[in-house]
Amino acid sequence: MLFLISYKFTDANAQNKGSKMLKEWYDKRGPQNRPKGYDVKSWIFLPQHGNGYSVVDADSLETIWKQWSPFQLYKNIRLSNYAAIQKNNAYLTYLTFLFFNI
Repeated sequence: MLFLISYKFTDANAQNKGSKMLKEWYDKRGPQNRPKGYDVKSWIFLPQHGNGYSVVDADSLETIWKQWSPFQLYKNIRLSNYAAIQKNNAYLTYLTFLFFNI
């Protein structure tokens, strides 16, 4: 199932500690050691704002938690069902089309 994960560091201190933790994770080949059943489709991190977004295909919320739980002390993490977002966006696009083409 596809999920949109949005995250933001809680404050400047958390951003500093979390970025060090993230660097260590990358240095230890973190991306190559993600949990089974967790596939990143796309991601963006905006360091100047301390936030980012990922679209992942995960087999369960437990799998997502295995990946993200180490960062919970430093980030506010929010999960959204990506399919529901796409469906809502398609519906809003359709309504906008109807409204402007009356």
